[in-house]
Amino acid sequence: MSFQEHRPPGFIGKGDQYLPKIIHNLQILLNKVHESFHYNSLYLTNTKIEQIAAILVEFAEDLYNDIGIWKSLEKYNGEFFDNSLPLSQPQNADIDQKEINKYRIHHLLWVLFQEIDQELILAPHQKDLHLLTEHIPEFLDKEFSKIPHDSGIKHFLTTSNKYGWDVKRKLIWLGRHSYLFRTNFQNYIEKNSGKPDISVIDDFICQDNTAWSGLGVIDILAALLNITHKQQKELRSWYERHFAYYKVGFRKNPMMEVVNLINNKPYKIRVGDGCEQFKKGMVVIGSLIPWDKEWYWSGSQSLIDEIGEEDVQEMKNEFLQRVSNVAYRYCDQLAQKARDSVKNHYNNFVNFHGDDLITFPDGYSMAAAMQKQHRLQYESAPKDVVSDVMKKHDLKNPYPKYSYPESLLESDNGIGVFFNPDEGQEIMREFNDIINGFQKKGVNLTEDEKESIGGFIFSDVISPKFVYKLVDKYGDQSIAASFLIKNTNDRSYLEFLLRRYKGHFYRKRYPGISFK
Repeated sequence: MSFQEHRPPGFIGKGDQYLPKIIHNLQILLNKVHESFHYNSLYLTNTKIEQIAAILVEFAEDLYNDIGIWKSLEKYNGEFFDNSLPLSQPQNADIDQKEINKYRIHHLLWVLFQEIDQELILAPHQKDLHLLTEHIPEFLDKEFSKIPHDSGIKHFLTTSNKYGWDVKRKLIWLGRHSYLFRTNFQNYIEKNSGKPDISVIDDFICQDNTAWSGLGVIDILAALLNITHKQQKELRSWYERHFAYYKVGFRKNPMMEVVNLINNKPYKIRVGDGCEQFKKGMVVIGSLIPWDKEWYWSGSQSLIDEIGEEDVQEMKNEFLQRVSNVAYRYCDQLAQKARDSVKNHYNNFVNFHGDDLITFPDGYSMAAAMQKQHRLQYESAPKDVVSDVMKKHDLKNPYPKYSYPESLLESDNGIGVFFNPDEGQEIMREFNDIINGFQKKGVNLTEDEKESIGGFIFSDVISPKFVYKLVDKYGDQSIAASFLIKNTNDRSYLEFLLRRYKGHFYRKRYPGISFK
């Protein structure tokens, strides 16, 4: 992609014309520095050099023009870790918000290199990183001192935020094209459909948590826009899009009204001139987001001709069974019922096993223990309750039959089962290597132990609560060793890793249990 393809269309600043030349000159500098690298881990192809040079220049443009993208990241970091640049900047260091300095360059590159190569675990203070940070700040400061303080990006981001689509347009640009997120976006597309479809783009910009301290595009945009605190909170809630079946009622440009068929509540939607495609009585499958007491469609919508009440009930039942945790976003009573159910299951789990974390030698032992727990639980329950459950779920035996993946059952290197009291069971394979690694407290870990501990942190189905369960028992030294972190005096490093790789757990969560 060329430089111009990442700029907001129709917005030009006086300094924009100078940026391509600065990028070119920085590529020359990076090539020279690259020749002095000590290791191959940061080997840079010409494509990577071009990519990194453009990102660094746009980062400098951000600070030079006080656009607010990097400033927003540092603001959140300060709140999360009491350090605006964790593992890159000395604790409580006093730096100017607009200054292009080595700490900021270091943090940008440290995270960026691991996004460019997602299999790379890079020590925070690797020698080649320091080589780069010694040369780049002075170069950028000198180059930007020659050009006007004016940016097309800033002009774009400071336009009106009156309507939801004004904000959404900025969100799409920030997620797809800004220096901070475009590498994350490309990785997200590759992991999903491989194509930037509307629904995939919407998932990324509204819902994904990125390597930047686990923050999403919505979080950064909320902090940099000139909007009220209430609007910031509303924008940051867009990860909880109200995805449902909606029946179309009143419609007259620029507004329409629909009823959510899952919770039977009405929504007033601003659509501008787009009412014509929605016919009264039609069912729309789509997501809604709030902005200033109104709702807006988000992503793509599927339209279904008017359907009967029986079909509506069947659709509702199927929806609640398949994506009940989505329905919990707007069905408060159902969400509370799920929480109460998980709490009950948690108590049964702990009463039977004696703890909320248990280990098994293999998958078959785990499956047998889980089946025994539930069999005894149902045998002790009142007969009329058991009978009702059997009828409701069409069970031959008075307890559910669980199905586990063959790969889990065949696993023979230890299974760890943790019952998260807020969400439900979490299962981790290769648990023997994890426990053995933790017990070594960071000394003489094998490659298998490092890899398993790394997988424990990387896994998006393992919660921070599970991690802290082991940390409380064994300490965190082996996590530091697995991620090549030597200076563990800065205790924020663990929280940084957890937010970076498990950012979704720091948002509002719902139990993984279904109800009709």
